Amino acid sequence: MLKNYDPLKVNVAFNGRQLRMFGDSLFTLARDEANHSMKKGVKGDTTYIMNANKAGKLTITLQQESPDIPYLEQCAERSVQANLAITDANDNGKIFFAQHCMVEKLPDIVRGKDAPDVSFVFLIPDILIM
Repeated sequence: MLKNYDPLKVNVAFNGRQLRMFGDSLFTLARDEANHSMKKGVKGDTTYIMNANKAGKLTITLQQESPDIPYLEQCAERSVQANLAITDANDNGKIFFAQHCMVEKLPDIVRGKDAPDVSFVFLIPDILIM
């Protein structure tokens, strides 16, 4: 079955503000650790270990002229904790919502021949995807 993907149907919001002017990619969402691990005993017995750490990071890329860059820089400097939401209205879209998220650090500032994208990393204490 053929399905469509439209990046215009994907939105990212931090502290109630919808972010705009994304770069070459929208985002990467990843947990810090695996959900499960496995331990094998000397006789081959197996134990699965459930990891309770559901923390992770969201990395977004914005174009250098995005009006949201100064806002996110202020959030980083002021240690703002806020809600983070991703909505994807595509055929296989998902909804993600997290509380108490923070901008990890100020992004690198790069200037040159081109206008490179600016990356922001958000720290997320609990990643649950619905």
